[in-house]
Amino acid sequence: MRRSKFSGVYSLTAQTSGKRNKAYYFVWQLPDGDFAVQALSIAFKAVSEAQRVSAAAFQAFTEEPSILAMPIVTPDLSHFEKPPQPPDEPDAPEEAPPAEQTLQSVADKPDGRDSVNIFEQPRLGKASPAAQKAPEEEPAPATEAPAAEPRRAYDLEAVRKARVTESRLRETFRQTLLRLKRPRERKAALAALKKLAETTEDILPLHKHMFRDFGVRLRQNSLPDLALLFSRKTVELSPEDDHAHFNLARILYSLGMHDEAAAHVRTAMSMGEEPVYFKMLVHIRKEKLRNSSKPPSGRKR
Repeated sequence: MRRSKFSGVYSLTAQTSGKRNKAYYFVWQLPDGDFAVQALSIAFKAVSEAQRVSAAAFQAFTEEPSILAMPIVTPDLSHFEKPPQPPDEPDAPEEAPPAEQTLQSVADKPDGRDSVNIFEQPRLGKASPAAQKAPEEEPAPATEAPAAEPRRAYDLEAVRKARVTESRLRETFRQTLLRLKRPRERKAALAALKKLAETTEDILPLHKHMFRDFGVRLRQNSLPDLALLFSRKTVELSPEDDHAHFNLARILYSLGMHDEAAAHVRTAMSMGEEPVYFKMLVHIRKEKLRNSSKPPSGRKR
């Protein structure tokens, strides 16, 4: 089944009360040719669920190529992507939940088990006597298939501990942001945020979402240097996440670190095919050319 493709930010202008208002949307092209749109706030954060728009109706939308924004979390579009099923056939089987969701459900099970191997495949042993027995005229020998190699079991207590750690760190982050608003505590709060970004105790790859959220929040609060620390942490925890590399590239670009920003955009492009990645790379190249054409400071052309 083909998946939806993120197309970027689009706008829709409407006439209300004698005024022309422009609204912005994240847009995905669906496999069947229609589109899914998700309304955005003025800060380009999603404020509603994604909605289907027909290809004909989508002609009223206008692309905004200069807005290099993308969703922090991609909405679930699977219900838009399912092909129509013939009436005589059952619905297609649902896709397996992601590993992180499975960990969440495992942690909620009060079954008293010490560990759960959520990836282990069923072992194939000797077939039962009934299964071994073929028609009498052609008896089939019993065979033993090789057992599937078990995967690492996730310790239930470790998962619960990780959830406690995330809850504690999120509360620490929230309290520290409040301290930033108090002039006498600002310096100590900045130091506390830096220390938080360097936390390693009880940190697991599934905490990448938490550090990503911290980085986005700090960038929105005009603290790009601290946002950079948290975005680097996100990439460290999830080096195969193209969105993590792209978010890091945005912060590097804002700090004038164009070469490193371009490198992370290219890494993101090697993992995903979001059109906004190429747009960002072109934008970085244009900025580098513009800066190289400027005369050195203190000199006149």
